[in-house]
Amino acid sequence: MMEYYGIMPERKLWVKVAVVIFAIYTIYSSIANRNLFYLPFGVIMIFATFSNRKHIISQEGVDILYTICGAQFHNSWSWNEIENIHTDSITSKPNVELHFGKGMIGRRFILSKENSEEVLTLAKKMNSKIYISEVNRKNRE
Repeated sequence: MMEYYGIMPERKLWVKVAVVIFAIYTIYSSIANRNLFYLPFGVIMIFATFSNRKHIISQEGVDILYTICGAQFHNSWSWNEIENIHTDSITSKPNVELHFGKGMIGRRFILSKENSEEVLTLAKKMNSKIYISEVNRKNRE
């Protein structure tokens, strides 16, 4: 089975450090002021800092795989659930953004130009009812 992986921007180290410091401050402040309402927020921020996310496209559909402290969580859409795909070849140039739509919800995956063409071919094969269009028609090369 062929899988395509989205290009994920890397989190910078200084952002991770800043979030952890802010989370520790939030936890400390919550305990010191006896206002435990913000305690879960600080804990969740620390977990989110050390989480990992992957965008995966396969014959089953599109999936966002979250890994938090070694536990994996899938958020999958099958090809039958996806109603439209909008391509954007300008915003993430030289890569291509694919916006998958399911009702009012959208997901944005960034792929190389070659992989995006293969994914669009796969999408048409798996669900012939998917509406595919280019977002930047006026700006297309």
